[in-house]
Amino acid sequence: MNKLIFILLIFTLYPQNSNWQSIHDEREYSISGVSKFKEGFLVVHDNKKRGQARVSYIDKELKITNLIWPEEKLPIDLEAVIQIPQIINRFILMESDGKCFEITIDPKNLRIEVIRTFTLPSIKPKMNLEGLTIFPSGQGLLFIYGDRGSNKRASTLFTSFFNKKDKTFFDTNQFIFDLPEPKKHKRNIADLALDNNGNLWTVATSDPGDNGPFITATYELGKINHAGIFKPNHPSLIQPIHKFNGQKVEALMFYNEFLVLMTDNENFGATIRFIK
Repeated sequence: MNKLIFILLIFTLYPQNSNWQSIHDEREYSISGVSKFKEGFLVVHDNKKRGQARVSYIDKELKITNLIWPEEKLPIDLEAVIQIPQIINRFILMESDGKCFEITIDPKNLRIEVIRTFTLPSIKPKMNLEGLTIFPSGQGLLFIYGDRGSNKRASTLFTSFFNKKDKTFFDTNQFIFDLPEPKKHKRNIADLALDNNGNLWTVATSDPGDNGPFITATYELGKINHAGIFKPNHPSLIQPIHKFNGQKVEALMFYNEFLVLMTDNENFGATIRFIK
């Protein structure tokens, strides 16, 4: 399906692009990461128990299909998924401890194949990663990932270049962020995404428990230039762009002119919203 048809479908399904739509009402299918796939989306779930969903496909009608993990040992607490730039049907899935799975997915039968696993550099034991994106810079792939933080701990954002030849990371840098809102039960980085201009976005959430009440705010943290150098915005310029009550967004991405947001609303399941 080409991009124009997909955009027209979005307008048909969401004519005002202003309302939250339900994807699933069960906790098992709450969403912690999203990437574009086929005519819909590939999503991950932060489940930890055997038998629970890890990866799913959401089609254009918002029907969610659980995909079978190909190995006996299941991922634990998947928090992000991102397509590897310029490689069709190949993705990186990230656990909260920084362990990553490079996978391919057959678009016909939705079969997953795990190519390899690796761990992101410079992670400390107390960190809990929730955001990952990849930028195709002039120096190669730049991995951008972040610890969610809390009221007591500011978030650390990492940037690290990846060497395709020897499969190693180099030139890892760290940036500290403590965002102004939400003020309670805060997580500064619940997901990360890059827009078409290289601006790095995050969603910050308030998560007091499985029944909420939830709050989400979106921010621009800074910009990445062609060489893969991240320049953070001045703290005074980092203010909420959007604010949502009653929703805990843990998955966001840009698709053409749309900002796509999906939620991990715990006991209330998952919702989706498109913003133009």
